[in-house]
Amino acid sequence: MNETEQVTGASGIRHPAPGVISIVIITMNTKELLQALLSSIMHDGLLQPYLKEIIIIDNASTDGTDEMAKSEFSNAAFIRNVENRGFSVSANLGIARSTGEYILFLNSDTLMIEGEMLKMLKFMDEHRDAGICGPQLVYPDMKPQRSFAYRPTLLLEVIPKSILELMFPSRYARRNRAYSAPIEVDSLIGAAIMASRKAIELAGGFDERFFFFLEETDLCLRIRGEGQRIIFFPGARVIHLQGKTVGKSWIEGRIEYNISLHKFIKKHHTSLYYYIFSFIRFLKCFPILIIYSALPFLLITGRARMKYKYYFCLLVWHMRGCPEKGGLRINFPVQKLLQG
Repeated sequence: MNETEQVTGASGIRHPAPGVISIVIITMNTKELLQALLSSIMHDGLLQPYLKEIIIIDNASTDGTDEMAKSEFSNAAFIRNVENRGFSVSANLGIARSTGEYILFLNSDTLMIEGEMLKMLKFMDEHRDAGICGPQLVYPDMKPQRSFAYRPTLLLEVIPKSILELMFPSRYARRNRAYSAPIEVDSLIGAAIMASRKAIELAGGFDERFFFFLEETDLCLRIRGEGQRIIFFPGARVIHLQGKTVGKSWIEGRIEYNISLHKFIKKHHTSLYYYIFSFIRFLKCFPILIIYSALPFLLITGRARMKYKYYFCLLVWHMRGCPEKGGLRINFPVQKLLQG
């Protein structure tokens, strides 16, 4: 029996074949988080029969991640990049190393809940036109998080998402409501996504021009173009410790998001569309900076000061022509962006 065949149990219910799923985890200096994630995978007894391999792609961690992974989880394949190569390059390395029919991509700040991922695997195995599925992301107290996203557009830049969700519910699914059934969406939050190898190969993998952020949105868009569906599957849950990985470098992370956002718009739209989009993003920096400058007492909290600094950095980044630096890459921190 090959990997793509299904197994029929005594009850007549068809199940995925054993060993059809590969797990790819991208990590960088998150040893404790990775340790907890790997433990949660190992304790998911219901998933084990279908799990073929775990592949860890480490982006030059310096916190002892490699020693921990190799000593405590020796059954997992560990690949260490000599430098931080970002998500897309690392994910493609994981894809090339994997052999499962389905690939589950996990951020290191996630935790598995026993039995939940098997539900999504079964769904994908029964719906072969589902190219990518994403679970309901939840906080540790099981409260739901935003689990899917919209494709960035000019319309979303000028009209609040909440208004569009009310005006066009058939086009903009409400991200803050509870769903009981799978729905087709624009894109998924990349903290935990399961893709079929067929869909990934049709799309050509992740676009390595995206260092971090929006690489999953770009992939979803291309997979949909190949006739595969993008599905949010609320019947499965994954704990997401939101912000634990990027939170240490929040401003750098937001600049990196803008770098990816501009690449996305430039890739998928005309030059005129891109320049209008970029100009609107530039103009949106001013109201925040003006308000905080005119009312400095608002900067009493650390959060407000960080927001002010971010918008100042973003303004400088725009004025410098939106360079592809200044984000999360170690060689180009925010300080260099400000210094020129």
